[in-house]
Amino acid sequence: LCVEFFFPPRSPLREAGASSQDLDSITFFAFSLIEGYISIVMDADTQKRFPSDLLLTSSTGELWRMVRIGGQPLGFDECGIVAQIAEPLAAADISAYYISTFNFDHALV
Repeated sequence: LCVEFFFPPRSPLREAGASSQDLDSITFFAFSLIEGYISIVMDADTQKRFPSDLLLTSSTGELWRMVRIGGQPLGFDECGIVAQIAEPLAAADISAYYISTFNFDHALV
């Protein structure tokens, strides 16, 4: 099952004007292995594809909301982006999880 998420089937390329995809329709899957602990972050539809007793999830059922940062890839010459997102959230005592990919950055709040 995980191989399917690491190597998804290729989808047709989006048309040039379709870069502002609805965030509710994005399939998202991130895998981290740090000091022997595995963390998997995924969209709700992807989570439903796993057997219900396989994953340890939030006992409160709370979900993160994903916010795409920038409308296009930010590049390496941009600085302070994470701080601009994290500082007001921290001041409001709101947890955030920031993920950078080659193409986009995402904040989960």
